[in-house]
Amino acid sequence: MFRYRLQSVLKIRERITRLKLKSFSEVELRTQIMKEQVVTNRRSLAAAGRNLDMARQQGINVFQLQQHDMFSRRIKDENGRLGEQIRELTQELEARRKDLVEARRRQRTLEILKEKAEERYREEQQRQERIELDEISCNYHVFKGR
Repeated sequence: MFRYRLQSVLKIRERITRLKLKSFSEVELRTQIMKEQVVTNRRSLAAAGRNLDMARQQGINVFQLQQHDMFSRRIKDENGRLGEQIRELTQELEARRKDLVEARRRQRTLEILKEKAEERYREEQQRQERIELDEISCNYHVFKGR
């Protein structure tokens, strides 16, 4: 029966790959959530602009203009802050992607070595079987000839 001598190392590498994938996914999720928040903020700002335009047609007061201006600044500031966080997360995401690719490469290397070892084992088993069958065949002809 085949037993891969580096099986425990392969299992560890598989676990490391899963952990790195989980870490990568978490950062990717946070990045996606922030991007969605930026889009939501832009939509809110656009809706507020449309509301302001409608208010102008009906007559607007200074208080409404000030509210819109404060809302616009707050949304723009928040989008700027989110944009900076997204850039930072994108850099972290790229670093984690590299780690994940490296972990997968190391795991795949061991998997390839395992496949080659299994193939050598099968070939050796087949060779031993052929030797045994040849011996049986030779013995059969020796005893038959008597």
